[in-house]
Amino acid sequence: MEESLTTNPTSLAPAPSSSLVLGVDVGGANLKSVLINQQTQEATAWESFFPMWKRPESLAEQLRSDWASLLADSRTDADSIDGIAITMTGELADCFTDRQHGVTHIAQHVQSAAKQLSRRPEIAFYSTAGKFIGMHSVPTEVDALAASNWHALASWAATHVTANGILIDVGSTTTDIIPLQNGRVATNAKTDHQRLRDGSLVYIGCRRTPVCSLVDRLLIDGMEVPIMNEFFATIDDARLILRQQPELSEDLDSADGRPRDRASAHRRLAKMVGWDANELSSAQADSVSQQIIGSAQTQIDQSLQRWMKRLGEQANEGMTLLLSGHGQDLITRTSTCKTIDLRDRLTPEVSRSAPAFAVARLWLDTAREVR
Repeated sequence: MEESLTTNPTSLAPAPSSSLVLGVDVGGANLKSVLINQQTQEATAWESFFPMWKRPESLAEQLRSDWASLLADSRTDADSIDGIAITMTGELADCFTDRQHGVTHIAQHVQSAAKQLSRRPEIAFYSTAGKFIGMHSVPTEVDALAASNWHALASWAATHVTANGILIDVGSTTTDIIPLQNGRVATNAKTDHQRLRDGSLVYIGCRRTPVCSLVDRLLIDGMEVPIMNEFFATIDDARLILRQQPELSEDLDSADGRPRDRASAHRRLAKMVGWDANELSSAQADSVSQQIIGSAQTQIDQSLQRWMKRLGEQANEGMTLLLSGHGQDLITRTSTCKTIDLRDRLTPEVSRSAPAFAVARLWLDTAREVR
């Protein structure tokens, strides 16, 4: 049985009679859905762990289950859902041969899940062109629909939170660093490849990043020890050791498939330097964990500083850093710029699903125009 990442979703409880828009972010490891009450603008969020690469054929079933839970949590029936706005990154999962395969698979399963809703709401897919695409146009708009959730969040943020600044969104797998200027997304990069090249996509997150991708050696008792280039541990283990996130023993989404608790994290980190758990002391585990986290923070900050340098004088005059995602502790905040924490605007729970919230809001802002 799959374990949910979020066992206690948050509800801001829209009234049962209100019409709703459902925003959905289909990732490769997590599914996030947010219901927005069009009258009160209150939101309800739900998140589930879904390893797309293991069972892509079950996507529609999982979406139906998530939406049923979300409706129950918000005390709303399916007839109140007027439309579904979707953004995605899950097309990158290993189970798909290419983006065309992944995007069309996700679209078909969203459509299948929506058919189970009694009202059959309108479905719209967000593209990095800043427009919404109908189901009939999906096969010809694959490149614009793939990996679009960052653009949805940045577009909403530039319109509703800060017109000029940099959005830094740290998720479980990646960090987005997106410049915002004059109320618009200020990068021409759209695809993952383009974004890797311009530094707006940093492949470091707060949970899934392998330790061997962050450091090649660790300082132990004053001696540098090369680490093993194996998927023995992730940054999640360092964060567990340092109590930067809670243990969840029933969650087995770890490097070795064993529990996400400190004892298991200690064992996984010991393996990185060729030790058994009893050979790595608690003090040493704390030290190597700090080094791992420090490396992640440095790499993210270096990308941020490069963007601030590109933006020139604006970086010192009126620049705002907009912080998002559940890995914000990886942002070192060395800059003196004004900061806005999206958790203060959306509540922490809705902020975890910010792209799903943003795509629903954007659809409402554009009067639900679909090509």
